[in-house]
Amino acid sequence: MNLIEDPWIPIRRRSGKEERIAPHQLTEEEDPVMALASPRPDFDGALAQFLIGLLQTAFPPRDVGEWEDWLEDPPIPEILQEVFAPWNSAFELDGDGPRFMQDFVDLDSKPDPIGRLLIEAPGANTLRMNADHFVKRGRSDGLCLSCAVTALLTLQLNAPTGGSGHRVSLRGGGPMTTLLVLDPVGADLEPTLWRNLWLNVLPTREASSLPGNLSLDARQDIFPWCGPTRTSEPATGTDTTPEDAHPLQMYWCMPRRIRLHWDEGGGSCSVCNTESEQLVRESETRNYGVNYTGGWRHPLSPYRQTQEGDWLSLHPQPGGIGYRLWPALVFGDGVIHPAKVIAAFKPRKLPEEQCRIWAFGYDMNNMKPRCWYETTLPLYHVPEAIREDFATRVQTLVETATEASGYLLRCVKEAWFSRPGDVRGDVSDLSMAFFDRTEATFFATVGKLARAMASQEDRELLHSWHGVLCNAAMDLFESRVANGDAAFGNPRRVAVARKKLRNQLHGKKLKSRLVIEKEAA
Repeated sequence: MNLIEDPWIPIRRRSGKEERIAPHQLTEEEDPVMALASPRPDFDGALAQFLIGLLQTAFPPRDVGEWEDWLEDPPIPEILQEVFAPWNSAFELDGDGPRFMQDFVDLDSKPDPIGRLLIEAPGANTLRMNADHFVKRGRSDGLCLSCAVTALLTLQLNAPTGGSGHRVSLRGGGPMTTLLVLDPVGADLEPTLWRNLWLNVLPTREASSLPGNLSLDARQDIFPWCGPTRTSEPATGTDTTPEDAHPLQMYWCMPRRIRLHWDEGGGSCSVCNTESEQLVRESETRNYGVNYTGGWRHPLSPYRQTQEGDWLSLHPQPGGIGYRLWPALVFGDGVIHPAKVIAAFKPRKLPEEQCRIWAFGYDMNNMKPRCWYETTLPLYHVPEAIREDFATRVQTLVETATEASGYLLRCVKEAWFSRPGDVRGDVSDLSMAFFDRTEATFFATVGKLARAMASQEDRELLHSWHGVLCNAAMDLFESRVANGDAAFGNPRRVAVARKKLRNQLHGKKLKSRLVIEKEAA
């Protein structure tokens, strides 16, 4: 199976028809391809990154003008087929030569069931301890070729810690990915899959500034499976820094040493339930694969800069990807820096198009996935003249919401407990409820903010936002405390906590952040 030539990518067309296509079929005009349609959301995220990486490698636009031309009028499939063809040999899934995202040599290891490639699969120690209570073993006895390669791709892109010497992905375990997509409601261009992928392909000049060594342009410097693995054993191995690989290797990172085993028999795929003439039932692994260290900054992920100057990719956390992170994902906040594709897009002149940010990733606790988070967030057009002030004002909206949420959590605990400082209970669900309740209004406010700032009429929006925070906090307090069992336990304590919350919400600290006190003066 060749991933350039053969149809293996599950998609949905405009008519609703679902099928599998080869990469060059992305731009077929009859019944256009609208979306990926794999059986799992993490598979969709991995396939989007595969296709973006393929376009960035084989078909990068020379400049922004050419990028805009191909966005509006996509190349015909024959052009894509021609530019992809020279790279075919790096995308074989089986055979005697290099195998896509698999180790260059046989590993001579004990085979594992193929289901171990799925990130949520129980690990070896969990199986030995018979502790797979929630995610059971044996649920993925055989995978079709499409699901097998996508599971392999998903693991390499998101690889969490996996025991001694089993390396994490280039962006760490379970990185957050942020991609540009067209808004299906506000965009003039039809939001086909091609356009949603092409939005995240960088022109050559911008791509050349990515971390990496441009002088290393051999196949194995881009596709690490095309040569012997740069192993990372403690005594004899070596780390892989940006100086040791071409920048494009960020799209094709291979931290895990894996080889798929092929089964002659067919059957039903355990993931997509389709009948296949050939299933992959086993794989073998070995530790101490490629250990990516140093200043890598993947263009599809936001990064946080530490006080020591190191760059760490962002990872989803409990509570999801909501508006608390939105200003940092779009504008940065001095510590968090937006993904390269987001930052490069903002100054481009596409005023007629409305885009969104598709953000997704695993919330990992070491090697255990706690949750898969995925959302789309709006991306507004902001005139350059007010962009910096706009970003500051939006950050203020988020910070005041965070302060109001903190008031709520502390007052709820004071209503519940006589010694709230000694209580270690988790009330994070209350914080999530507060941000969920205020999210729609936040984005509605931000959507009006740029226009209001341009005409210096934004103060009314700030007043309104303050009211939203107060109402949400008081409503949640009443629902969680005053109307619950705690109200009958100590009514006086509840009354004192309610009064304190109201005073804090209407106090000088919160109001001054929203310029309310200045206007009153």
